[in-house]
Amino acid sequence: MAKFNVGDKVLNVNTNEKGVVLIVYPSGRGRQLYRLNYGNEEKDSLETNLIIDTDLTDPFECCKQGLFGTYHDFARINTTLKIQNTSNNTISSLKASKTIFKAYQFKPLLKFLNSGNRRLLVADEVGLGKTIEAGHIMMELSARNEFRNVLIVCPKMLQEKWKTELREKFNFNFKIYEHKSDLVQDLANGHFKGIVNYEAIRSSQKNDDETNPILKHFTEKNVKLDFILCDEAHRLRNKQTQTYKGADLLIQFAISAVFLTATPIMISEENLYNLLHLLDNQQFNNPEIFQNYLSINKPFIAAISQLNNNIPLDEIANELRNAQLNIRFGDELTYQRQTTIDELFGDFPLYKRIIDDLTKEKDSNEKRVGLQFDISSMSMMNTIFSRTRKREVTTDWTQPIREPHTIKVELHDDERDHFDQVLDDYIDSHGYIDEYGDAKLTQGHALGLIQKKRRVASSVYGFLNSEDNLNNGIDEYAELKDAKFESLLNLLKKIRVNSGKKIIIFALFKNTLKYLSIRLQKKGFDSAIIHGDIKDRDNIIYQFRTSDSVNVLLSSEVGSEGLDMQFCDALCNYDLPWNPMVVEQRIGRIDRFGQLSPKVHIYNLIVKDSIQEDIYDRLLDRIGIFRSCIGDLEAIFDKETSAGTLQQQLSKLEKDLYCNDLTPEERKQKIENVSRAILIEKTNLEQINEGLTDTLTNDIYFRNEINKVQRNHRYITDQELYSYLQSLISNHLTQCSLQKQSDNTYSIRLPLSDQKYLTNFLIRYQPKQNDTEREQSYRQFINSIRDKNEIAFTLNQETAYNTPRLLFINAYHPLILSAREYFQQELQTIKTAFQFGIELSHFNDINEITTGDYVLGVYTFRISKKWFGKQQEMETLIPVVYNLQTNSIIESSDICERILGECQLHATVTTTTTLVSPETVEDLRIEFIERVNDLFVNYVEDQKMRLDNGKQLQMQQTEEFYSNKIAVLENNIADIEYRAEHSWSEDERNRSKQILPAQRGLLRNLISEKEEAVQKLMDSSIQPKEPKLISLSYIKIF
Repeated sequence: MAKFNVGDKVLNVNTNEKGVVLIVYPSGRGRQLYRLNYGNEEKDSLETNLIIDTDLTDPFECCKQGLFGTYHDFARINTTLKIQNTSNNTISSLKASKTIFKAYQFKPLLKFLNSGNRRLLVADEVGLGKTIEAGHIMMELSARNEFRNVLIVCPKMLQEKWKTELREKFNFNFKIYEHKSDLVQDLANGHFKGIVNYEAIRSSQKNDDETNPILKHFTEKNVKLDFILCDEAHRLRNKQTQTYKGADLLIQFAISAVFLTATPIMISEENLYNLLHLLDNQQFNNPEIFQNYLSINKPFIAAISQLNNNIPLDEIANELRNAQLNIRFGDELTYQRQTTIDELFGDFPLYKRIIDDLTKEKDSNEKRVGLQFDISSMSMMNTIFSRTRKREVTTDWTQPIREPHTIKVELHDDERDHFDQVLDDYIDSHGYIDEYGDAKLTQGHALGLIQKKRRVASSVYGFLNSEDNLNNGIDEYAELKDAKFESLLNLLKKIRVNSGKKIIIFALFKNTLKYLSIRLQKKGFDSAIIHGDIKDRDNIIYQFRTSDSVNVLLSSEVGSEGLDMQFCDALCNYDLPWNPMVVEQRIGRIDRFGQLSPKVHIYNLIVKDSIQEDIYDRLLDRIGIFRSCIGDLEAIFDKETSAGTLQQQLSKLEKDLYCNDLTPEERKQKIENVSRAILIEKTNLEQINEGLTDTLTNDIYFRNEINKVQRNHRYITDQELYSYLQSLISNHLTQCSLQKQSDNTYSIRLPLSDQKYLTNFLIRYQPKQNDTEREQSYRQFINSIRDKNEIAFTLNQETAYNTPRLLFINAYHPLILSAREYFQQELQTIKTAFQFGIELSHFNDINEITTGDYVLGVYTFRISKKWFGKQQEMETLIPVVYNLQTNSIIESSDICERILGECQLHATVTTTTTLVSPETVEDLRIEFIERVNDLFVNYVEDQKMRLDNGKQLQMQQTEEFYSNKIAVLENNIADIEYRAEHSWSEDERNRSKQILPAQRGLLRNLISEKEEAVQKLMDSSIQPKEPKLISLSYIKIF
């Protein structure tokens, strides 16, 4: 019997066309045929392809009709959603970089995404990978199409490092701008990604006719920066400098901004205020209010630490409520009052909830995690400041032990004669005898003597050989013994370099490196060499890393700048710089993330009875630089003392030792003084920043959130990308084949008959966006596969890191982006309801989940948040699960997220379709709507409460600050008015009358300023948008 009648409105499920039945043909052989009017044409259609006209965008209607997509459809849609990620609780870039995954390195990204103003100060301890943390933020912004105009500001010596790391680890191509005019030209041309040093952003001096062309262009053209990053941001700590003023102007044009520094406080807390004011001059606009924030913050940070240490909840509540605060205002602290946390925040809704949870709720891990988030939300610093200490992340990173080895060298007599002769000749040529009979150098040649001594101390024969001979592989002094080289040779033999052990040999000068290369070659040691003039450094490092025959790398500081060589665990300092920062940079090439060896060996060649020996023993070794990273050395050496900065003291020490005739005791005392100053400053900085961390932040909640992202697969996994490529090949690139080669490596074989088969696909489905970075990556990939029949690649982050030359296909690779475009353009008939199965074994640790049928709905919650007048759109993915065995919604959000996460990876296609009755579907619709409504109301109320909490705290402090200033000024005016009327002195009466209008004007301005500040605070709101159902899935757990 025919299912449809003449006049029925139907839908063709294959073509998505809607039509009206014109003719019902007689059935034949169990099949029914109809004649349909599809708008402009009439066609015959089988009944099996027809359903009653249904809104296929409504997943519940699809369930009624039994129109389910498969697990492959479900997986493809979810992967696509992740790739075009806009959700705040999904990190699509989690494992998309060529780095070793460290969970704590995503804490800044999570804070950044959850901040109201996209501003963040990252103040991790030295050595934890702030560059990588910043790269993750950049990668996530790029994924969200918020990364077009980008500027990195850093010290000149770090420019190449940033360029190299961003290219190799994150596939970003940045340009270093040496000239301001080049950057201005690119700014005018459109999108750019640039690196400049701090000198480039200096504001012009007052009354100077010349202006900074970069700042001028931003101001006149109103250019917007998607993102600005300032590395070593403590250089901006002084707001009186022109660099600070230039940065202040630039950041006003930035949508997002990140500062990196290990030492946000170098002298006083004013340094930190200046940095935060630079980042967000709306929220941090008053140093006195900021000082009170620090005082208010400390009890809440202590409470979070207590939660983490399992202190009983009622004890935490009691200590928090009674914590004493001293609120202060005024230039000379003219206003002070004592209060407690409970008195200050008693009427704050979020604080009330915290106290209720601490005193009335049952203790549980889930409750403590929720409390951590609520308590951290009481802090104004929480979302703008992030700090990680090494001791907090020992499970994420085991740092190797530094093991120093001292090799004392005694020069041969002829070497010492040559050494002395070089210096004597220089002094004779550039010296004179003064009136007292003392030998003196002519003006300006003291520095020349220092450089001469450095070079000849590095290598006597390396210095004496001409550069032309060394370039041609000739050593004029090959027959002479070289004590330092002989010691190096013994070391190489001892550690069995020619048996596979690799070592990096550092020297300051190119001629030393070339000389060593010649002598090593004659002794049977092949070596690679890098210095400032070598352009193809990446290939040389790759050769050193992979070649069985090249086990020695000869390197200068400039040559190795920005390079990672943690595959090697030994280095030799053939000569030693005096500056501990340079020594640390050398060691840092191998003592870094990814170093698998438990020890890194540092061999130091030291000439006996030399100034170098004294510097080594009494300065470098004493401050412990060969045994551990001693902190932010730049900050230490940049610290001002009564004798100048430590950097200046070190330079003066070198000049004194090399140019003055000092006794051994005088020499040792001068070295001792500098060494002591370094150790004192190191201790001071450690104490300041330890106190800072205890006062400002405790980020255990964010670390828990990152673990949750991993556990629930809220990122794009290798497996998802593999399935995505499989789907692409089976649906469209059918002439290609995808094959697994070994663990984590794959290959795509291209058709021999059409070499442009894949290229044509990439060009046709390249996303139509004005993104020069993306266009460049497409060009590079298309060029790399030209004339190839097979493409080897990996989808795995760790494999990509360990084999950097292997193609790494991540979520942002051209092949994946074109696949996404294809699926969105060509598979528009995809269903919004799905049916699949999954094994119970994936949920063995969750008692609430048993075998049976479940329905999973995936929703997006969206709000528009306004904070200090700045608008931000926030979107969160919310899974809701209904248990058909118990006919109830699963209340736990963690379990719902876990079900969604496991289904994305481990579900299987079901062979039979389960039909759900229309009555059951309508019941489900009501259940889901009620649950989603409750969740959304709670979500919006929670967001409003947190916004109001911040607004209330700001308002409270602002009102008190201005009320104090107004009261002081009113009292001052009353005093002046009294003197103007009643003073016995006519002069004083006249003076008082003269200054009275100005004082009243100040009062009016102050009242107006207060009203403006309050108005800015009032301009904050939450606007919710209707929740949207993305998909509905019928799941059978077996």
